[in-house]
Amino acid sequence: MKNALKTAKPVIVLSVICTLICALLIVTYNLTYVDTSGVITDDLMAACKQLDGDASFALVTDRTAAGLDGEEFKDITKIIKNETDGTFLFEIVVDGYSSDGIDAVISLDKNGAVKGISIIALAETPGLGTKINDEAFLSRFTGASGSVEIVKNEPTADNQVQAITGSTLSSRGMAKAVNLALSAYSALNKEVSV
Repeated sequence: MKNALKTAKPVIVLSVICTLICALLIVTYNLTYVDTSGVITDDLMAACKQLDGDASFALVTDRTAAGLDGEEFKDITKIIKNETDGTFLFEIVVDGYSSDGIDAVISLDKNGAVKGISIIALAETPGLGTKINDEAFLSRFTGASGSVEIVKNEPTADNQVQAITGSTLSSRGMAKAVNLALSAYSALNKEVSV
């Protein structure tokens, strides 16, 4: 019996220590957690200003009222209304080569065409996938108003964008984000309140 107690004592002590540490971690997390789901972060605001200038921006938090609560719009993390001119921007996180590797803000004009794209975060392969952040590539999407298709060779139609060599998956990810923004704009209740 004494040997059993000697053997159990370190296990009990270690269990108590682990329980206390876990409890402290939970308390610390709850005290320091900041919910940014209803906030325009500094990075997001910088991207909005880069695309739409010094306008007044507000988050659209009611996705149901906006008409964007469907599963097909799950990759849209934030819907931003430019209150100055009534246009919309969408923060979208999609897969490129990496899972959730592209975090982009896509600005659309009043006609639903792409006005501009700003990358907030990029977890693609350095030197290859990160080339989708080059202005020369992003500008290929400007003016797009229908579904965009990535092609490996020279584009033969207005809706085609040539992929970056060696970065086809990253290029397709950016096209997916643009197509999602265009689709969201079509489905968006433009009279939504913020």
